[in-house]
Amino acid sequence: MPEFTDTPLDHATLVEQLRNTWLTTPRTPRRQPIAESEDDRESRLTTNPLWDIVRWMPAKPPRFGPGRLEPQPVPLHCAPDEMRRLANAGAGRHDLTSRYAWSIISPGDIAWITRILDGRSVVEIGAGTGYWAWQLEQAGVDMAAYDPNPPAADNTYCKHGPYTAVLPDDASAAAKHPDRALLMVWPPYGGSHARHALSVYQGDLLIYAGEGPGGCTADDDFYSLLDAEWTELAVSPHHTTWWGIHCRLAAYQRGGAQ
Repeated sequence: MPEFTDTPLDHATLVEQLRNTWLTTPRTPRRQPIAESEDDRESRLTTNPLWDIVRWMPAKPPRFGPGRLEPQPVPLHCAPDEMRRLANAGAGRHDLTSRYAWSIISPGDIAWITRILDGRSVVEIGAGTGYWAWQLEQAGVDMAAYDPNPPAADNTYCKHGPYTAVLPDDASAAAKHPDRALLMVWPPYGGSHARHALSVYQGDLLIYAGEGPGGCTADDDFYSLLDAEWTELAVSPHHTTWWGIHCRLAAYQRGGAQ
């Protein structure tokens, strides 16, 4: 087992320590990394440091029913002291969400989104650190990203970044870009920002990553509006979410049969 530290590690060292834990840890169906599995075989279109970390975390099937492997925030195969040290070193879920993004974007997600867009540009509302926008820009997507609170030390939701240009504006910015697809990723629980963006957006394509009604994203009014005016087109088959977090990545079209 490698030596761990109680201080945050740089990205390359953290990835190396996570990977090295598997040199002495048996892999089982309920405890294995995503790395080298079917979920990790999509070609890499971008530099994706969050995925570099997540793919070497211990992952297991979801608690309820079949599904894709879901990474644990800290390795269950480590002794308690080593779990604490690894979390302090930067492998805790809260640190990763505030450093990168609240929803994991996999190489498969990036390829899926670019196929759905088919060359179309995107406006992202509530971009946070700008991590998803940065990933899509690397894949050739023209992005306009907005957030009312830019990344800063006093912003507990996104303490790092921005990874690309994130313009300071609220959900009303969606009205400026009817020609672009609308992207929203993990909007705040109980907040009106997702509903506001969807209500002023005049375009016809929404890409949304979050939980469903009654979950930990957006509010009831958002899901009511989504159900009344939008039709689900497709769901990313490669979306990886934290164990116990029911995030899905889906595309919606305005109108159509419900």
